[in-house]
Amino acid sequence: MTKHNISQGLTRRDLLRLSTAGATALGAKLAFPEWVSAAVEQNGTPQTATTLYAQLLQTWCDGLLEHQVTEIQNPALHGALLCPACALIHGRCGDAVYPLLRVAHTTGNAKYLNAALLVHEWSERQVSRADGSWINDVTLSSWKGITVFHAISLAEALRHHSALLDTATHQRWTNRLARAAKFLDTFISIETGNINYPVTSSFCFALCGQVLGNDHYLDRARQLAHTTLDYFTPNNFLYGEGHPLKGLTAKHCHPVDLGYNVEESLPSLAQYALLTNDKLVLDQTIAALRTHMEFMLPDGAWDNSWGTRNYKWSWWGSRTSDGCHPAYVLLAPHEPKFREVAYRNLEFMAACTHNNLLYGGSDYFAHGDLPCIHHTFTHAKALATVLDSGADDLVPAPRLTLPRDEPYGVKTYPEIGTHLAAIGPWRATVTDYDWEYVEHVQSGSGASGGGHVSGGTLSLLFHRQLGPILTASMTEYQMIEISNQQTFGDYPHMSLAPRIELISDKTYTSTTDFAATLTSTSTPAKITFDASGRLLTAAHQPPSTGDLHYHLTYRLNDTAIEIEATADAAVPLPAPLRFILPVISRSTESINQTDPKTIRIAKPGGTLIVRTDAPHGFELIPNERTFNLVPGFECAPLTIAMQPSKPIRIQMESQLP
Repeated sequence: MTKHNISQGLTRRDLLRLSTAGATALGAKLAFPEWVSAAVEQNGTPQTATTLYAQLLQTWCDGLLEHQVTEIQNPALHGALLCPACALIHGRCGDAVYPLLRVAHTTGNAKYLNAALLVHEWSERQVSRADGSWINDVTLSSWKGITVFHAISLAEALRHHSALLDTATHQRWTNRLARAAKFLDTFISIETGNINYPVTSSFCFALCGQVLGNDHYLDRARQLAHTTLDYFTPNNFLYGEGHPLKGLTAKHCHPVDLGYNVEESLPSLAQYALLTNDKLVLDQTIAALRTHMEFMLPDGAWDNSWGTRNYKWSWWGSRTSDGCHPAYVLLAPHEPKFREVAYRNLEFMAACTHNNLLYGGSDYFAHGDLPCIHHTFTHAKALATVLDSGADDLVPAPRLTLPRDEPYGVKTYPEIGTHLAAIGPWRATVTDYDWEYVEHVQSGSGASGGGHVSGGTLSLLFHRQLGPILTASMTEYQMIEISNQQTFGDYPHMSLAPRIELISDKTYTSTTDFAATLTSTSTPAKITFDASGRLLTAAHQPPSTGDLHYHLTYRLNDTAIEIEATADAAVPLPAPLRFILPVISRSTESINQTDPKTIRIAKPGGTLIVRTDAPHGFELIPNERTFNLVPGFECAPLTIAMQPSKPIRIQMESQLP
């Protein structure tokens, strides 16, 4: 086939012809030959896919193009993707080369090809290094581990869409991939970064071995993948999202993060296993995906209210990883419910997409916060992978039930100190997980204090008809990864976790005691959790006046949720005690306080009724909603005054149409 000089540009007819020929090659080069190619050609013209995967991928790529710097010729900016939320260029934006080429190939539109070429050239000018690596950012982070992600994107682009590249460009990209693989060969070990890096490298090396024709990289892939098998708990959680990777806490917990596992590590392990026909790794990955599936909520979101790195939790997943779809779609032949997991999450991401970009959570758009473009260019890769795999039946038919759809009682996971409860229409998560994540890589990070909740916190409450009711954010918002998190605007914000709180010289809450105790009991009619601990700061310090102990009880049944809270002090307190209940509620939802002790919140699926027996009822409800970037909800902060040693009770129930 004749190659064209891309620098001279392509006509639409040229690109259509190349796209047609390339799609034929695509079918022949699939890593998974049991599936037919997704690219169906008729009469020499590519047919536009009508699946939500393809539609959303093209929408996101359109959003990337809208934010690509093309008018400014300065090489520091030209071709980069400018982030509307962060007002900077994320150094990993070159990862977009793969999804952009996928859309160029299937639409025959040269604008996507040109965008891919431009963003790749920007990466080569600004974040490429002589040793074959790419760095995370131009100035904010020189971390080279991200080379693994860009190498995968470049390898996938070459593997599936090289027909669009002229001979010189194809050779340059292949040579650049070879340099990246050579760098990673000496850089990556099982101890490099968190576990997501060596796990993802197993897939990266397998790809490079195939694309570059180098068996050494296939050996490296197998070595890393099989070493990874030592990093699964008896319940099949992948651990190592924290250092030391094999560390154990006082409660014998491992460092586990759901977001990174389902959106990055397990998808990479799945693709490695399929690419190399490694049954041992495949079986372990399937088992792990079943365990992680337990944490998908009925609306397609992921419950990472407890994870070590939940500072990047975005309700649909995690801010800078790729997405759960490759793992759950590609392994759906082994478990039909996996396809349902992937599609529900896809539907939810589509609902969080506005102005052609993926927003960082459910209420970002409604609240007026802008989307970080990082979400879009990374998650676009996952959709491209699904479409290029040739997997059929992307839409589950009929739709299947998932574990948290059913009222199963209680499931307990000791290695993460977390319980899941499901009774009637209620789904709850309660945690006393005691692994504290500290980031040592990115410049400006590593500050102590502020992470996932512990202390026996009700970290999530979901109602089948009303949707999310309560969720935990970070105990105190910290920029753990300074270039990978957004900053708050000039508006009210607070921790979203339900909690007992005392504010004097510092803020002391029930969410931060890693030594707290948590027990559960259950019958078919009732589930009860009891938690006891101390009010501490985000850095786990008690008040200077002495320990302040608390006790929390959560009672769940088919019709209602009850929280009972008590705090005891041996000395007079320096400030008032309060219970804070930030109920998830958009500013468009009406709130009616029928009496001092009863509040009704109108939601699309019905009404949430919140009552308390506290002597003075609820304090004045603020006119403006509070908002937290993690995981991206507006909330109505309901506040109740507490007296030492005197319990208060809060009851929540639903009223449906």
